[in-house]
Amino acid sequence: MNALTSLIPGADTLAAASTGGTVGGASSVQAGYGVSLTDLSGFSDAMARAGGTLQPQAVAPSAETMQALFKPFEHINAEAATLSEHAKTAMAAGNDLTPGEMVMLTVRCHEFLFHSQLTANVANRTSDGLQQLFRQQA
Repeated sequence: MNALTSLIPGADTLAAASTGGTVGGASSVQAGYGVSLTDLSGFSDAMARAGGTLQPQAVAPSAETMQALFKPFEHINAEAATLSEHAKTAMAAGNDLTPGEMVMLTVRCHEFLFHSQLTANVANRTSDGLQQLFRQQA
């Protein structure tokens, strides 16, 4: 094995699979938290040499909790789409925006920016809280 595939978690299993053997009775490959893009590239190369293919697998539909977590992002996407549509119709009309329309568009853009920053702040705080929780549990 070359140096690149020796970095891959479970590379011994892949090498054994290509020769028809097993290593320690392991039949699956698992990657830990320290996986890098180099590891993934090496894993793909090792799978190609082993003659294996990765098939997509169906996943269960998301739970209500996950759907609730993505509601703020969906709201931001809808808000951005509305702003984009309003700007495109204003440009398609060929008329200059009146000062009142320009102020309203600016206010809506600032409102969108506020919602985006608020959502990003909440996501960052949640991420920090989860990291702290995992550190305490470890």
